Amino acid sequence: MADTVVLILASAAAGVGLFAAAQLGLRRDWRTRPATALAVFLLLSALSGLDLMLDRAGAYAAAPWATGILWTTSLGLGPAILAYVVAMTGDPERGWTLARVARIGWPAGVAMLLVLPFFLLPASTRLAVYTGDGAEVDPLAGPLQLAFVALFLAVTLGYLAAAFRVMGRHVRRVRDLFSNIEDRTLSWLRILLLVMLAAWIWGAVKSALAAGAAHEGWLDAAAAAVELAWTAAIGLFGLSQKPIYTPQTETPQALPAAGKYARSALPEARQVEIAARLEQAMRAGGLHRDPLLSLSGLAARIGVTPNHLSQALNEHLGQSFFDYVNRWRVEEAVARIEASDESILAIAYAVGFNSRSTFNTAVKKHAGRPPSAFRPAA
Repeated sequence: MADTVVLILASAAAGVGLFAAAQLGLRRDWRTRPATALAVFLLLSALSGLDLMLDRAGAYAAAPWATGILWTTSLGLGPAILAYVVAMTGDPERGWTLARVARIGWPAGVAMLLVLPFFLLPASTRLAVYTGDGAEVDPLAGPLQLAFVALFLAVTLGYLAAAFRVMGRHVRRVRDLFSNIEDRTLSWLRILLLVMLAAWIWGAVKSALAAGAAHEGWLDAAAAAVELAWTAAIGLFGLSQKPIYTPQTETPQALPAAGKYARSALPEARQVEIAARLEQAMRAGGLHRDPLLSLSGLAARIGVTPNHLSQALNEHLGQSFFDYVNRWRVEEAVARIEASDESILAIAYAVGFNSRSTFNTAVKKHAGRPPSAFRPAA
């Protein structure tokens, strides 16, 4: 019964991954967009489900030469997800060149080379290593299985750490460029990567503690269910994720990188002037009410460059563009909540917020209390 459940779940994961990868591959801009990397990740996830299906169906026992082929492709999951994050948070016009792929993928390539001796082992030993039932067949089977698990974790954890670093820098960057960032932070991917990380670590612990119990019913069913869940979630969110940057809006090149103002010649007096001009324009025009307000759009309104405006905000006012604009929005929202019986959500949208959650977070940050606390008691 447990094997049947595992087969159903693994088949579903493989089908979902292949379907989502095909949808991404059919997009006209797949060559230059993050869709390429995400499609590769979903395809590899589908192969993982297919691998489990072949194992449970006895295909590897019947054809031991195929053992480990799809198993080894799992080493590509890390570089694929890092490539998606890099592409999603970088220049929207930058395509995939061989050199760019090599810079991201070489650690996984080295790991795959290290695995090649596995395929020189006798077929019976390879099958024992793969299934984890090799104590009676070959004393090396258990250690070899653990070595592969350790290699997979080392490579994958390295790539996930790099992906989290890139996403962390990206969040700081979008706060300097946009006034609403709900669809730009890839928070959904961060959560799913944590789920995947936990699942992979659990799989490694299970293999280390009891290699012979690797196919224990409910454990395998739970692992297959989690894999199906993250494959479906990444496919769904990935297909619906809008571009973070476009050639028509802000780009990650709009601001300098880390240590970004070290070489700037903008004097303090000029920063004070820009800050005063900014304050006057915001107060007179209510510019914060525009939910699409961006750094370049605001800079154009006050006649300065985006870089100079960003420097004045960060160095003179001590705020990111996102926090500066949201402070204006919160001030107006609180005043309107206190002075009227208008719906709090309607006020949030009217002052420029795009969602209730972002509004609540901003009010608590800038005003110290939730929005409802400012409504006079009846």
